[in-house]
Amino acid sequence: MSSTRTNDATRAERDRRMHAERLTTAAHAGKSNALRRGTTSLERLRAPELTAENVRMDGFFETITRAQYESALWQGLIDALRWSRDAVATWHSYMADAELTCQGPGGGMGNPVADARRHLWLEANRNFARDAADSFRRVS
Repeated sequence: MSSTRTNDATRAERDRRMHAERLTTAAHAGKSNALRRGTTSLERLRAPELTAENVRMDGFFETITRAQYESALWQGLIDALRWSRDAVATWHSYMADAELTCQGPGGGMGNPVADARRHLWLEANRNFARDAADSFRRVS
């Protein structure tokens, strides 16, 4: 009987570790996707055919900034998963925090730059929460 419990515990620990590894891989993919979106916009911004007349510069900068914020959220999750004993709880905690953050007020501080950054930070949290939930469903 003791051997059965030991094997079950060993199997459960192995399954937990494998699931944590899949979640960590998914978090790295999420970060990579966010960075790719920012890099693509930065490359488009440097294209020789772009002029002030044919492009809205602020759209590029918004995309790049949002991608930086999202990649920072993914990196925070990756760091937390590295030290966590319960990857599932850690992942859910990060999704919940992002969902709470994105429900906050979008601006109104009176400083247009600070308001724009706040707006992009809220969007990054919303995108992160959505993408993290999708990734979690695929991995689980």
